[in-house]
Amino acid sequence: MNELTGQSLGGFLLEEEIGRGSMGVVYRGRQIALGREVAIKVLPKALARDASYVARFIREAQIIAGLNHPNIIHIYDAGQSHKLLYFAMEYVQGPTLASLLHLDQIIPQHLAAEYAAQIADALYVAYSERNVIHRDIKPENLMLDRWGKIKVTDFGLARAPGHQQITATKTLVGSIYYSSPEQIWGKTLDNRSDIYALGVVLYEMVTGLRPFTGRTMPELTQNIINGSPQPPRLHNPSLSPELEEVILTALALDRDQRFADAGDMASELRMLHLAAPIPPTHTPRLRTPVQLPKRPSAQRLDYTTIDLQQTAPTPTPASMKNSGSDLPSFPQHPVDTQPIQRSIQDLPSQERENDPYRTVPELEASPKEAQQHWWGKFFKAPQRP
Repeated sequence: MNELTGQSLGGFLLEEEIGRGSMGVVYRGRQIALGREVAIKVLPKALARDASYVARFIREAQIIAGLNHPNIIHIYDAGQSHKLLYFAMEYVQGPTLASLLHLDQIIPQHLAAEYAAQIADALYVAYSERNVIHRDIKPENLMLDRWGKIKVTDFGLARAPGHQQITATKTLVGSIYYSSPEQIWGKTLDNRSDIYALGVVLYEMVTGLRPFTGRTMPELTQNIINGSPQPPRLHNPSLSPELEEVILTALALDRDQRFADAGDMASELRMLHLAAPIPPTHTPRLRTPVQLPKRPSAQRLDYTTIDLQQTAPTPTPASMKNSGSDLPSFPQHPVDTQPIQRSIQDLPSQERENDPYRTVPELEASPKEAQQHWWGKFFKAPQRP
């Protein structure tokens, strides 16, 4: 569908293909009327001939439209143009979690815990308010925006009330590593399957490994349904024991032993109060202090021997009149006529974080660890108008 680049669908101009999956092609585009940058998902014509794919595509747009949460991608519009179904979403300028893991293998545990808490917040709202189960939580469907906020995307496999279930085969394609045991067995799913998938993602973030692997599909599924992952601290000894407990609770084989809802998991993660690691500091070598010579005491005059009459003769009126230029005065400083420019560094920290026109060095100096670590690799500095 690269031939769509440069064309328009509805009120949107398609500028560049940025993603491709089993349920459609995603373009970076622009809303013509508002000049807003957007992401546009298009259902290929080949899939549009299948009524089940059309129904799933429409359902995805409707599910996203019914969810309103800062950690869930927002949808702006949907429609059909040139016999193509599409919907326009919020454009996230940032990498997927899969890209970050490919880059660094391990994400610092304080960041991993915060990202997982944000994902859990989104899952909790989706299920508690709309009874929506995502069913495809994996690093490829989780994006990090420029401010360090996670966005949950791709609700193509999500289930909402009143919709038929998707077959197990289609659900597991490409997502087997993050599928819960009950999902593999084909049992009825609830929100705890999403919690299990989030546990797999969190395990992978802090260890760089998936909890279950296998050389073949049967071996992998057998390992998952046996439900005995290696403790994360075996792969990352510096990991917090409390964080390990949260991960293993989310990965419990019996879903009744997992967190009851994603909100509980988010609360547990934030109660850990994990801090960024303190970088090692250089210990200066001790030196023998140098003994400085004593300063000789100053010779002072005895004020009683000063003859005031001789040292300060009484001025005459004429001398007083002519000696004005000899009197001491305040130093005259030149007035700075250059316009005073507002400096971002003088702004309050909260205002600096919300300023979209900070330069890259300023953003790298931001307190957000994610910006410090990944800014130069994935983000572009915004252009001033």
